[in-house]
Amino acid sequence: MNLNTFGGYIKDGDYDVIITHGNAVLSERAIFDTLVVEGILQTGTCQGRRIVLEGGMLSSSSGIIADSISGHGSVHAATSLRAAQIDFTGDLASDRLLSATGRIRVKGSVEAQVFRAQDANVTGHIRVQDHLEAERIEVSRLHTAMFERFGMDEYLKPNEIQGIEARTVTLRNTVCGDITADTVRLAGNSHAQKVKYDNDLRLDRTSSVTVIEHRWKEDEDDEPQRKVA
Repeated sequence: MNLNTFGGYIKDGDYDVIITHGNAVLSERAIFDTLVVEGILQTGTCQGRRIVLEGGMLSSSSGIIADSISGHGSVHAATSLRAAQIDFTGDLASDRLLSATGRIRVKGSVEAQVFRAQDANVTGHIRVQDHLEAERIEVSRLHTAMFERFGMDEYLKPNEIQGIEARTVTLRNTVCGDITADTVRLAGNSHAQKVKYDNDLRLDRTSSVTVIEHRWKEDEDDEPQRKVA
């Protein structure tokens, strides 16, 4: 069953494709293969195979579960946002957990209490209030004059991540608490309170770490180094 709606309530059912325009509300018991959001869609629990934003806004008062989330617009979940793959431009937020079993690639803003992914690439702004877990995490800035022109102050602030556990970490313009990783790269005014690394740590001239622990060299008598670079 396919549905193309220009607003109103989307009732319980098993849908192949749902396309929403205008203001709509999705039943928690509506299951879909593909959901395309072009307007404003509100729901409780949202579950299906594909979610595609076409300049729209999806807001869940509970959680969002999908195989993939893609497109451009705004997605917010009050509890958890879970997907296998995320490739998104815009604002992506979960009040608690943001998780992908595969890759997350976001150009825009990301906010969560806990962030988990296999491979994560964020270009724009990220704020993780608790901790981030990934095999690989890369954070870089968006460079455009429109942020100042249109008062988009959040993109001008440093990224904030409380703690990171990963294999490879590459950060620009990021303030972080603790980082535990094999390889760490900090650049573009990035600062970490503590870095534990196994293989390699590199900082540019604008970045610093307060406490460094090279775990490969560590033995019972070793004390953590203090270094500012």
